[in-house]
Amino acid sequence: TVANVVYSAFGNSGQKCSATSLLILEREVYDDPAFRRQLVDAAATFAAGSAWDFASRMGPLVRPPRGPLAEALTVLAPGEGWALEPKQAEGNPHLWSAGIKWGVRPGSATHRTEFFGPVLGVLPAKDLEEAVALANDTGYGLTAGLQSLDRREHERWKEGIRAGNL
Repeated sequence: TVANVVYSAFGNSGQKCSATSLLILEREVYDDPAFRRQLVDAAATFAAGSAWDFASRMGPLVRPPRGPLAEALTVLAPGEGWALEPKQAEGNPHLWSAGIKWGVRPGSATHRTEFFGPVLGVLPAKDLEEAVALANDTGYGLTAGLQSLDRREHERWKEGIRAGNL
């Protein structure tokens, strides 16, 4: 799960329409310090830098952040905290390291805004049904994914989720 989330959120610097900008976790996983630590460690190694430097995992943004993306990279909403605070890299306004906001609340800007940049919001849900409802309440939904080994959860998710690509 961690490898898939990090690649989806920060590959292409989070700038593609199918990038993961919101991760909804069942409360048991959300509260697991080992999961959080693994997610943060994996994202922290996703180095931002020049596209010509093969050590870089994230290249530059199309343009320096502005509007909702600039705010997402620098401001926390009530209840949010940085699990991994993004930083401008190499003094270049086009390069930002990965950022992970923990404690995202339903209805907040982080919940309902697709940022198109290297920011991942993490939101807890009590169960799969609540997670689907939270996902459907974003106002966007080109792509949605589920990490579960339980085929019954796959079926319930497919029946409830509203997204173009599953």
